[in-house]
Amino acid sequence: MRHLDTGSMTEAAHDSWRTWLLTGVRRDPVDRRRIRGSHIGLKRMLLEGMNVRFDKPYTWKDFSDAMVRQSVGEAMHTMRHEDSKLVKLAYFGGLSNREIAGNMGLGEATVERRLRHALDVISRYIEMGRGAGRRVIAVIAVWLSGRWLADAVHSLAPVGAVAAATVIILADPAPPITTDRHAPALPPGATMTVVPPVPSPTAPVAPPSPGPLTDTAPPVAVPSAP
Repeated sequence: MRHLDTGSMTEAAHDSWRTWLLTGVRRDPVDRRRIRGSHIGLKRMLLEGMNVRFDKPYTWKDFSDAMVRQSVGEAMHTMRHEDSKLVKLAYFGGLSNREIAGNMGLGEATVERRLRHALDVISRYIEMGRGAGRRVIAVIAVWLSGRWLADAVHSLAPVGAVAAATVIILADPAPPITTDRHAPALPPGATMTVVPPVPSPTAPVAPPSPGPLTDTAPPVAVPSAP
């Protein structure tokens, strides 16, 4: 068994763990024999990382993967410090169970049992995180649907008002023309005299226009002879 510097190996494993937690990327060599046994999907995710594409826009899968990594981080914070250290050394430090047991002063069976328990805890937290992620996505979808419906109703409101006004105008007939009931009735055969309007006292009075001029003089009476 190789002898390893526990301090530097622990620090390197912690750095690799932090990089995976923030980005989902694994660049360190891994021992693929760790994928055997139970929790294969979880082990593969921890050892191989997530399929992250930084050259494409952020997608719903990226959001779901971030929620999964957050759940793993919460699980690592809730378990005992020694158990979280075992996970980091085993899946982010590249150490075998025998190497971990020799450098931490534990039995190999104890290391295997604690790793299995730690993976059970992480798996439960991932399931809870996925449920929370689905609820968040459902809330966002409902919110977007409400925004779309509100915009549609807002755009259709003027059209609806015009249509309602048109229906009211067409349905309400024009009132009949009625005469004044208090006006006296005319006797049969009588005619109504129309009185012209009285000119306004402030309106200027136009002078009478002169009559047409004629070229003939009035006739002169001639006395008859005696």
